Amino acid sequence: MKFAESITDFFKSPKWVTNLIFAGLCTLVASIPVVGIVGVIVLVGWLVTGFYMRQNDEDFVTFPDFDFGQLGKYLERGLWPVLTTGAVVIGVGLVLWLVFFIPVMILSALLSDSNGVVGGFFALILSLLSLVIYSAIFAVISLIIVPLSIRASLVQDFVKAFDINFIKKFALMMWKEILIASLFVAVVGAALSFIGFFAFCVGMFLAQALTAFAWTHLSKQIYKLYLSRGGEPVPVSPKLAVV
Repeated sequence: MKFAESITDFFKSPKWVTNLIFAGLCTLVASIPVVGIVGVIVLVGWLVTGFYMRQNDEDFVTFPDFDFGQLGKYLERGLWPVLTTGAVVIGVGLVLWLVFFIPVMILSALLSDSNGVVGGFFALILSLLSLVIYSAIFAVISLIIVPLSIRASLVQDFVKAFDINFIKKFALMMWKEILIASLFVAVVGAALSFIGFFAFCVGMFLAQALTAFAWTHLSKQIYKLYLSRGGEPVPVSPKLAVV
């Protein structure tokens, strides 16, 4: 896995400054309620174009520059990975809030108000346990999201993306790489956002764009490793044909 390259490859394009500004603009739009989803789809569509359409994806000097004339294509190509992963995250999130987080918060509040120090101790233990469970759930979701987003990017379809056998096989073969990549992106993304915060806060949006690039870069690396280990390739949609 080329972790450092998932960041540095972005800067190999001669127009990396323009690409970063436009990609950052997408993350800025993503922060706007209701219409923000459009910014996410456009950014993902551009990354799908760069990582899953090109024959030679090792040459990042030729990574396609962000082109506003291709917004329609970006929307089309980014729609399915965003919808599929969003559906999973929202669905899992709702279930967790109903059956886990809300009961835990209620129980923690009750314990904090009773039995003084003893109640506070049990409330603390419960909070720490919740953190451990949350981390475990995050890991499981990552094992689902990575193969799902890769498949959705390639097949360009909502229903076809949910191939349980593919997701299961992919997760079992690549779980270590997925978890390490997820941790790397979480840490680096947080660090970049922290640095961007001091650049009049505008840098945070640029940091988020760079983090999205790194995540897609690592996902493509994981997919190539999956194929090298005998994994079944995902059929590529004609929608990814170069036009």
